Amino acid sequence: MTKLTYRWSQLSDYPSLITIENSVWNDRNNPGPVHYISIADYQKHFKPGSQFIALLDEQPVGIISFNPRPPFESMRFTWDIGISIAQNHQHQGIGSQLMSALKKEAQTAGIHKISLNVLSSNPEAYQFYLKNGFVQEGQRHDEFYLNGQWVDDYAMAYFVE
Repeated sequence: MTKLTYRWSQLSDYPSLITIENSVWNDRNNPGPVHYISIADYQKHFKPGSQFIALLDEQPVGIISFNPRPPFESMRFTWDIGISIAQNHQHQGIGSQLMSALKKEAQTAGIHKISLNVLSSNPEAYQFYLKNGFVQEGQRHDEFYLNGQWVDDYAMAYFVE
């Protein structure tokens, strides 16, 4: 496995983060893929410090995006996340290492639950989440119509100890 460092995002990371995001998200793994066209566009969605990133030789290679400030105070102990690993760094253990580092951050922050959604059209990601301790909490059948087929949406969660 590759030795990584981790930290919260900074504005100077945005060109690399945009490249990663634009190369990863598509209509097989996201019901509404977004393509970011500029740093200003990206910053509308993610403020500095709102993403946890993995760095290899100080270069971002993976991102976990979420909003640690939920819409309701009653959700303050839950993080809803999405993960992106640079195409040329996938299948090297970076996603699992990044997820482990985030779990430690969550424990330090007093977070109880990390949640996410994954599409049935992305079985590789589903297996990745299971391998990393997530459980399926729910399934919305035929939630999206993508590429000429109905796709289920799985709700998954990891409970922080």
